[in-house]
Amino acid sequence: FSQMANPPTQAPTVTATEAGTLTVFYPVYGEGEGFCANDPPTDHGLSSLDGIVTSATNAECCTKHFSWQKSGFCFSQMANPPTQAPTVTATEAGTMTVFYPVYNEGEGFCTNDPPADHGLSSLNGIVTSATNAE
Repeated sequence: FSQMANPPTQAPTVTATEAGTLTVFYPVYGEGEGFCANDPPTDHGLSSLDGIVTSATNAECCTKHFSWQKSGFCFSQMANPPTQAPTVTATEAGTMTVFYPVYNEGEGFCTNDPPADHGLSSLNGIVTSATNAE
Protein backbone atom coordinates (compact mmCIF):
# COMPACT_ATOMS: atom_id res chain seq x y z
CA PHE A 1 0.00 0.00 0.00
CA SER A 2 2.82 2.42 0.77
CA GLN A 3 3.77 2.50 -2.92
CA MET A 4 0.33 3.77 -3.94
CA ALA A 5 -0.09 7.42 -4.95
CA ASN A 6 -2.91 7.80 -2.39
CA PRO A 7 -2.55 4.91 0.05
CA PRO A 8 -5.55 4.11 2.29
CA THR A 9 -5.51 5.47 5.83
CA GLN A 10 -7.08 4.31 9.07
CA ALA A 11 -8.94 7.61 9.49
CA PRO A 12 -11.37 9.00 6.93
CA THR A 13 -9.86 11.58 4.61
CA VAL A 14 -11.91 14.68 3.88
CA THR A 15 -11.42 15.92 0.34
CA ALA A 16 -14.70 17.73 -0.38
CA THR A 17 -14.21 21.15 -1.92
CA GLU A 18 -17.78 22.43 -2.39
CA ALA A 19 -20.02 23.93 0.29
CA GLY A 20 -22.27 21.40 1.98
CA THR A 21 -20.47 18.35 0.56
CA LEU A 22 -18.85 16.85 3.66
CA THR A 23 -20.48 13.80 5.22
CA VAL A 24 -19.90 15.14 8.75
CA PHE A 25 -20.78 18.36 10.59
CA TYR A 26 -18.31 20.26 12.75
CA PRO A 27 -18.58 23.29 15.04
CA VAL A 28 -17.53 26.70 13.78
CA TYR A 29 -16.69 29.03 16.67
CA GLY A 30 -15.67 32.64 16.17
CA GLU A 31 -18.19 33.48 13.43
CA GLY A 32 -21.06 35.16 15.29
CA GLU A 33 -22.58 32.95 17.97
CA GLY A 34 -21.24 29.74 16.44
CA PHE A 35 -22.89 27.16 14.22
CA CYS A 36 -22.25 23.80 12.59
CA ALA A 37 -21.11 23.32 9.02
CA ASN A 38 -20.43 20.60 6.50
CA ASP A 39 -18.47 22.88 4.21
CA PRO A 40 -14.79 22.31 3.53
CA PRO A 41 -12.84 23.38 6.65
CA THR A 42 -10.89 25.95 4.65
CA ASP A 43 -14.15 27.91 4.19
CA HIS A 44 -13.94 28.71 7.90
CA GLY A 45 -10.19 29.22 8.28
CA LEU A 46 -9.32 25.64 9.25
CA SER A 47 -6.65 23.62 7.50
CA SER A 48 -8.28 20.27 8.43
CA LEU A 49 -10.72 18.60 10.80
CA ASP A 50 -7.95 16.79 12.68
CA GLY A 51 -8.73 16.86 16.39
CA ILE A 52 -12.20 18.37 15.92
CA VAL A 53 -15.17 16.40 17.21
CA THR A 54 -17.57 15.88 14.31
CA SER A 55 -21.19 14.74 14.20
CA ALA A 56 -23.28 12.75 11.74
CA THR A 57 -26.07 15.38 11.61
CA ASN A 58 -26.36 19.13 11.91
CA ALA A 59 -28.82 18.81 14.82
CA GLU A 60 -26.47 16.48 16.70
CA CYS A 61 -23.61 18.94 16.20
CA CYS A 62 -25.68 21.92 17.43
CA THR A 63 -26.80 19.97 20.50
CA LYS A 64 -23.30 18.74 21.27
CA HIS A 65 -21.42 22.02 20.80
CA PHE A 66 -23.94 24.86 21.18
CA SER A 67 -26.59 23.69 23.65
CA TRP A 68 -25.76 26.76 25.75
CA GLN A 69 -27.18 29.13 23.11
CA LYS A 70 -30.41 30.67 24.36
CA SER A 71 -31.07 32.22 20.95
CA GLY A 72 -31.00 28.90 19.09
CA PHE A 73 -28.69 30.50 16.52
CA CYS A 74 -26.98 27.24 15.57
CA PHE A 75 -30.30 25.55 14.80
CA SER A 76 -31.53 28.63 12.91
CA GLN A 77 -28.64 28.27 10.45
CA MET A 78 -29.87 24.87 9.26
CA ALA A 79 -31.42 24.54 5.80
CA ASN A 80 -34.58 23.16 7.46
CA PRO A 81 -34.42 24.16 11.13
CA PRO A 82 -36.59 22.30 13.62
CA THR A 83 -39.70 24.06 14.90
CA GLN A 84 -41.31 24.09 18.32
CA ALA A 85 -44.71 23.21 16.87
CA PRO A 86 -45.45 20.05 14.89
CA THR A 87 -45.21 20.45 11.14
CA VAL A 88 -48.51 19.65 9.52
CA THR A 89 -48.56 18.41 5.94
CA ALA A 90 -51.72 16.28 5.96
CA THR A 91 -54.45 17.42 3.60
CA GLU A 92 -57.18 14.79 4.10
CA ALA A 93 -59.57 14.65 7.06
CA GLY A 94 -58.36 12.41 9.87
CA THR A 95 -54.84 11.96 8.50
CA MET A 96 -52.78 14.08 10.91
CA THR A 97 -50.66 12.42 13.60
CA VAL A 98 -51.77 14.88 16.31
CA PHE A 99 -55.12 16.07 17.67
CA TYR A 100 -55.96 19.68 18.51
CA PRO A 101 -58.98 21.47 19.97
CA VAL A 102 -61.52 23.20 17.76
CA TYR A 103 -63.60 25.94 19.42
CA ASN A 104 -66.58 27.96 18.18
CA GLU A 105 -68.24 25.00 16.46
CA GLY A 106 -70.97 23.98 18.88
CA GLU A 107 -69.36 23.03 22.19
CA GLY A 108 -65.90 22.27 20.78
CA PHE A 109 -64.12 19.01 20.06
CA CYS A 110 -60.70 17.58 19.22
CA THR A 111 -59.77 16.58 15.69
CA ASN A 112 -56.90 15.36 13.57
CA ASP A 113 -58.22 17.00 10.41
CA PRO A 114 -55.98 19.48 8.58
CA PRO A 115 -56.16 22.93 10.27
CA ALA A 116 -57.50 24.57 7.10
CA ASP A 117 -60.65 22.44 7.44
CA HIS A 118 -61.48 24.49 10.55
CA GLY A 119 -60.32 27.94 9.42
CA LEU A 120 -56.78 27.73 10.84
CA SER A 121 -53.65 28.48 8.83
CA SER A 122 -51.37 26.43 11.13
CA LEU A 123 -51.13 24.80 14.55
CA ASN A 124 -48.47 27.25 15.79
CA GLY A 125 -49.24 28.15 19.39
CA ILE A 126 -51.95 25.48 19.76
CA VAL A 127 -51.42 22.68 22.26
CA THR A 128 -51.67 19.33 20.49
CA SER A 129 -52.05 15.78 21.75
CA ALA A 130 -51.05 12.35 20.49
CA THR A 131 -54.55 10.96 21.12
CA ASN A 132 -58.12 12.23 20.99
CA ALA A 133 -58.59 11.28 24.66
CA GLU A 134 -56.00 13.73 26.03
